[in-house]
Amino acid sequence: AATRRRKGSPGHAGTSMDIIDRGGSDEPVAITTETGPETPLLSDHDAHDAAADPCPTTSPPSPSSSRPLLHRVVSSFAIPLTDQTGSASNILLGLFNLVIVGSVLGIVVPKDPTLPTPWYRTVSSIIGYTYFCAWSISFYPQIILNYSRKSTTGLSNDFGVLNVAGFACYATYTLCMYWSPSIQRQYRERYGDDAEITVQSNDVAFALHALLLCVVQVTQIWWYGGFDAQPLSLPVKLGVASLFIVCVVYASLVVEHVHGLEWLDYLYMLSFVKVVISLVKYMPQVVLNYNRKSTAGWNIWNIILDFTGGTLSVAQQIADSADLHDFSGITGNPAKFALGFVSMFFDVIFFLQHYVLYPDGEESGTGNGGDVGSIGEAAAEVTAEAPLLDAAGGTAGGVEPDLEQV
Repeated sequence: AATRRRKGSPGHAGTSMDIIDRGGSDEPVAITTETGPETPLLSDHDAHDAAADPCPTTSPPSPSSSRPLLHRVVSSFAIPLTDQTGSASNILLGLFNLVIVGSVLGIVVPKDPTLPTPWYRTVSSIIGYTYFCAWSISFYPQIILNYSRKSTTGLSNDFGVLNVAGFACYATYTLCMYWSPSIQRQYRERYGDDAEITVQSNDVAFALHALLLCVVQVTQIWWYGGFDAQPLSLPVKLGVASLFIVCVVYASLVVEHVHGLEWLDYLYMLSFVKVVISLVKYMPQVVLNYNRKSTAGWNIWNIILDFTGGTLSVAQQIADSADLHDFSGITGNPAKFALGFVSMFFDVIFFLQHYVLYPDGEESGTGNGGDVGSIGEAAAEVTAEAPLLDAAGGTAGGVEPDLEQV
């Protein structure tokens, strides 16, 4: 019997029909069978070659075959910037890569020569640059999230403005402590000739970098209309104005040497202002998350990296002071020591909100005024896209509307 096969589209799974012509029959018999992906037909020449060489050699993989692995490696290092879930596996992989980057920087960059133990200089440098990377990167996930959403809903405007004020004080403090010879002289006169300031180069880099990114965040709030939807609260306005007045008045007292005040005292004042702002700045965000019953719009990697940086910052300062056998580094640099504990305390609260209290991340409430606009806009978009109801109760397109979606 002669068999003819009617094929579907080449390379696709489907059905095929075998038409068998019987010798004395008027009608052919059609047998339909299911087929998998169809393999291309071989020409007579190719079939002859295949029969002659039953074990053909395979060509070596092309360089492009290694791209998936490289892509996975690069993606793993970008987890803190791209992940929105904060799952356990992503946290472990992201922090592991963070330690690798911090270790490389800590080994390559110059070490602190004032530390007496040679091997510990490298350890201290690794700890310092790991927490520098953690705290520095912690600002980027929120900036990227704001840009991708074209909105700052979920981010407290009060938090953003207070962040700028706080890091302006902290940047001034670290810059002068690290680079000013007169400040270093005043420090030794007050705490002894062998006293060393524990502000490191990574502290200065972090403070300047953080100030720049905080300014970017506030610019995003302004650009996406956040200040219109959620104006600054009156306490924040008064607080920022009072801070400016205190800084000007205190500087004039130092210039006049009132009560023996020195510029070192002025820097201590700025450091305590930073600590106070850190105590206050997280509260508007905690309240905003509570009112919305959601942490949507508030990137969890902000908290993961902030908690990591705070832990390592406190650990480095304690270990440095122990290696120096001088704990005046803690008493003489209270801002750095206190900031680590303050950030960790509020990070625990944010962890509870994100993973325990509001794990679904869905908004239920109007928040502090910034959510009304976003929810209204979303409802308007759904309404515009939904089919219009006609007078008879049906739809203009003859399709029943999805009431749950509307």
